[in-house]
Amino acid sequence: MFATGGIGGVHRDAHESGDVSADLTALSRIPVAVVCAGAKAILDLPRTVEMLETLGVPVYGFQADEFPAFYRRASGLPVDRRFDDIDALADAVATHFALGMGTGVLIANRCRVRRDAA
Repeated sequence: MFATGGIGGVHRDAHESGDVSADLTALSRIPVAVVCAGAKAILDLPRTVEMLETLGVPVYGFQADEFPAFYRRASGLPVDRRFDDIDALADAVATHFALGMGTGVLIANRCRVRRDAA
């Protein structure tokens, strides 16, 4: 289990530069569950989500239907599966690891707006 603010991903104009963050390669090779607030919004988010799919890294949303864009709660991109119950999410992650695919799991946990009582 690993938690971070936002992961890297496919950079804009990557078709010309080949600039893809090592985060994606690591997720495809290391069986780890990464909890994050999505990928950094400056990246090419559709290509990042597509690359995760290509690499066999499932994207689960915890109480979210959409892949968050780091500091934005939504990107318009769907997650592979939404979980509202933490135990069900934990079971899905355990099942993924039990399959022995060798890839990680990305758990998208959109940022929460804190509302202090006045």
